Amino acid sequence: MNKKGVDKRKKVIIITGSPGVGKSSLALLLEKKLGFLRLDISKHYHEISSGYDRKKQSYDINLKKFERLVREKKKEAGKGLIVDSHIAHLLPKKLVDLCIVLICSDLKKLEKRLKARNYSKKKIRENLDAEIFQICLVEAKEKGHTLVMFEGCRPLTQNDVAEKIRKSL
Repeated sequence: MNKKGVDKRKKVIIITGSPGVGKSSLALLLEKKLGFLRLDISKHYHEISSGYDRKKQSYDINLKKFERLVREKKKEAGKGLIVDSHIAHLLPKKLVDLCIVLICSDLKKLEKRLKARNYSKKKIRENLDAEIFQICLVEAKEKGHTLVMFEGCRPLTQNDVAEKIRKSL
């Protein structure tokens, strides 16, 4: 353990991308293949947010609380931790071993997925724009994360994905 209380033997993989690109599906696959603990941030919004913004239809996340939650869960994890969230790439580089960015080049398919989640037209537009401009990818690069990219709107072969990630760790 180093001075910051971070155990570098345990790996932290973050999976990011716009809503609907397949983050949770990939996280569940990796949880099984790698034997890591999965942290679905959407289940923790109440404890890491400073409230809900009705106009934006989203939680205002406190990044310090988010980072603290990840550090706590990393301590609980056996081999490592998978953080599944469209904001995972906002974590500091020092805490992350690998950042997986999922993209969806098939915007019609992404729109269909978001409609199935009963997102408002405004929220669908916002998320499609985020995907078009690859906001998660750009911000992950700005943070300096080690990146692996996958197309989340096409079938991913489980063994290929797991192998590519093992090689990247």
